Amino acid sequence: MKNLFRLFLCLALLPGAVACSDDDTQRPTVIVNGGEDFLSLDGLARAGKLTVLASAPWRVTAAAGDTWFTLSPTEGPAGYSEVEISLDENKGAARSARLAFSSGDVIVPFGLSQSAQTNGHDAPDYYFYATFATMPALYAGLHVLSHDKPSYFFYSRSRTFDPDKFPSYVKVSTSADRTADATADEKQEAIREMRRRILEINNADPTAVFGLYVDDLRCRLGYDCFVEQGIDSARVKVSLLSDGTATYNNFYNYFGDAASAEQNWNDYAAEVEALDWNHGGRYPVTRAQFELDSWTWVYYLATRPGYRLVMQNSALLESSCPFITEKLGEMNIESIQPYEMLSALPETARQQFYDMAGFDYDKFAALFDASPKKNLVIIGTSHAGSASERQQYDYVARIMEQYGEGYDVFFKPHPADTSSAGYETDFAGLTLLPGQMPFEIFVWSLMEHVDMIGGYPSTVFLTVPVDKVRFIFAANAGSLVRPLNILFRDAANVEWMQ
Repeated sequence: MKNLFRLFLCLALLPGAVACSDDDTQRPTVIVNGGEDFLSLDGLARAGKLTVLASAPWRVTAAAGDTWFTLSPTEGPAGYSEVEISLDENKGAARSARLAFSSGDVIVPFGLSQSAQTNGHDAPDYYFYATFATMPALYAGLHVLSHDKPSYFFYSRSRTFDPDKFPSYVKVSTSADRTADATADEKQEAIREMRRRILEINNADPTAVFGLYVDDLRCRLGYDCFVEQGIDSARVKVSLLSDGTATYNNFYNYFGDAASAEQNWNDYAAEVEALDWNHGGRYPVTRAQFELDSWTWVYYLATRPGYRLVMQNSALLESSCPFITEKLGEMNIESIQPYEMLSALPETARQQFYDMAGFDYDKFAALFDASPKKNLVIIGTSHAGSASERQQYDYVARIMEQYGEGYDVFFKPHPADTSSAGYETDFAGLTLLPGQMPFEIFVWSLMEHVDMIGGYPSTVFLTVPVDKVRFIFAANAGSLVRPLNILFRDAANVEWMQ
């Protein structure tokens, strides 16, 4: 409807276009900033600019109490004009004003706002979550329970959470088919819905501060959903959630080689800065084609104001290039483990997280406490054939022989593995855990009950204390995928089994 209204306004300015009132005379038209209805400036701004396209002389007025800015000129002739905005220094809170552009009997309202200078990642009034992988969804699910602000939450892995178990302040969206991931169309519709909601909130609350939690691999949504729509970037606090091993692998692939690292960084930085971040009174134009994935932008974005990279362990980002080492120091990185976020929640919020994830904490806690023995967990893998299945069987037999007497042993099969169905019969004292169980949540919630964990190399190892990992089915640390190879290269207590 809004776009249609703009179209009518533009058509009214074309030669021969006529807008008639009841007395059959042509009514004047006024288009401000290309048809937009607000301008959002950052807390440091001292000036801005508006454009006016009018079919007749016009004037602009502000409320008598809005004295923190001046407009020049405040009236103009038909045609194209520019209005300069001068702002007093903003030493306090965010502020907003309503302007009225008039021509004849036509009045066009317009909003002007300026953010406060200091708004941290804990300052948002509204939160948006958009996740497209399991690890970011779990990070987001933990964070949304740490506050009670109005929130919009989209996750494409529909089986991660039960949408009916979220708090009442969260509007949830996921795949219509709860047995499958969201389709490409559903993802795009979720983004369009986010954009609509953001503009609705901005219209009602022009100084609102927004928080966005999004996969690091989809980092450009912070621009496309907010800044590209005219929201001042100072009012947007973006947390880029680590996808897991991809965050570390990509960093190494882009910046690990000293010969190309600096050039790659500068190239990616140039792509980001080609976007219009500081429009200063001019409505921004996206100069890059919209896309969901922007893998190369993550690390440079983490140096920009309002952005941070949330990951498991920033020490695992490595480069042999001194330039990149310097840039690492400029990046805003929060290293926090999901189990730390879970343990920081109040008990009621932790229980709600378990309900959202369909995890029966009491059942498994009782299982781990059923005997006075310590608890050992083996992580299985998927199989391409009988040889792999036999290898896993032999590994489990070795663990049972080595630790079965002193530990209660639990085996977590890969969701696609059926070869382990008879392990409880074959190995006395072994308990088979559900293959479809959300294993990350299982480990995080029962961390204090787990005395030893190991098995096939897994991203789970990134999110548990290293001293809990005591055996890995591999030749050595160098044979592991990045960043597990770095994480375990000095781990003296790990037994390598091959």
